[in-house]
Amino acid sequence: MKRLVILTAIAMAGLSVSALAAPVATKNRYELDKNMLGDPAALNWNIEACSHSGITPETREKLAKLMGVSEANVRYEFCRRILMAYAKGAIPYDDYARFTQGGGMAPSIARALKISGLRPLPPQSRGQGEIVLPASARMDSGEMFKGSTIAFNHKGRFSVQSSRRSMKCTGTYDLNDRRPTVTLPFKCSDGRSGLAEVTRAPDLMSAWGTVKLSDGSKGRLTVGTVRKHP
Repeated sequence: MKRLVILTAIAMAGLSVSALAAPVATKNRYELDKNMLGDPAALNWNIEACSHSGITPETREKLAKLMGVSEANVRYEFCRRILMAYAKGAIPYDDYARFTQGGGMAPSIARALKISGLRPLPPQSRGQGEIVLPASARMDSGEMFKGSTIAFNHKGRFSVQSSRRSMKCTGTYDLNDRRPTVTLPFKCSDGRSGLAEVTRAPDLMSAWGTVKLSDGSKGRLTVGTVRKHP
């Protein structure tokens, strides 16, 4: 996966690691990189790469207060919020150039850092604060599972039901786990169990992956509305 030119400049400027040495992208390069981040896999990869950049203790403390996150999550949240805003076209090129050249934080960047993006309006809501997304899996045998995921108060759970029999599979997940790809165990009411390998979009509002049951059957899963996935 390619490390974007804009990523290096943003990481250096925002995390206070010698912004003077940062290569600032041209306007054309800026637009090309923005288009590339339309691919969730590229966006996830670059967020992860950016999150390993160095940071000074003073900057970590300031960004933690600005974004409303713990200091341990500062680098990841900074990179995720900035790159997601950039991919959506919310940060104009002039603001990017000013920021990376040490000209201060433009309003568009400040807004991006203050918006967590973790709780957009859900497609469906069952209770105050809950985020409910449709979930489905298609097995190689043709069997379909449909249900939902429910996220609330840093915890998540999912439940899907088979299209062929009166059987459900359920599991849980940790919303504090920021890894792009996670493996989730689950159990089914007919005695089977399984593992789902799930890759999540940076805004946590969609996901895709594979599922394997203890009887050897396999399939593919989707959560939310997945526009593009491998």
